[in-house]
Amino acid sequence: MRLVFLMCLCMAVTLFLAQAEIIDRLAITVGNQVITELQIDEELRVTALLNHEKSVARGLEMRRDAADRMVEQLLIKAEMQLSRYTLPDSNQIDKYYKQIEDSYGGPAEFETALRNFNLTPDTLRSHSALILTEANFIDVRFRPDVTVSDAEIEAAYQNRLATWKQTNSGPLPTLEASRDSLRAMLLEERTNAALDNWLGENRKRVRLIYLDKSLE
Repeated sequence: MRLVFLMCLCMAVTLFLAQAEIIDRLAITVGNQVITELQIDEELRVTALLNHEKSVARGLEMRRDAADRMVEQLLIKAEMQLSRYTLPDSNQIDKYYKQIEDSYGGPAEFETALRNFNLTPDTLRSHSALILTEANFIDVRFRPDVTVSDAEIEAAYQNRLATWKQTNSGPLPTLEASRDSLRAMLLEERTNAALDNWLGENRKRVRLIYLDKSLE
């Protein structure tokens, strides 16, 4: 009986240690910061919630995308702290959180969605802070330097005109009617390109190690 008890105890300890290893396993190191497998899964669940998905997609490409987002968030957060950019305050986070809640129809429906994705309000607020941090960084760091000329808008209009002719049988939009939307599109494209270049350079500067090789 004593032997059986000891064997069961050993099996329980082994199982516990195996589970602890999975929970605490590091996936990526970004300088002196770390991303764990559990954090990546949490990012997947938050993304599913924000996108109003019915379930969490945990395929390899989804995990890689989540890991990339988290690396980018850490790089941006470190830059904002180093350069003393303004971080989002509690009012901004509350407002963004309320927008997510309203998108689900109200507090009761939103609470159900949180339970379905095994998330807490505090967890979602933490992720909301990271999302707003990135948005603030882009607005301050890149948007002021991005410009679009009238000639570039007109060129974009001509490029779009051929597509519009193929897909629409009705009246084609005029240049003046399309000017604001084309300007916004070009500004967004160039802002994203500037951000991608910045992220690429900073990935080279930081010691980035993928302990989970599947995420590279």
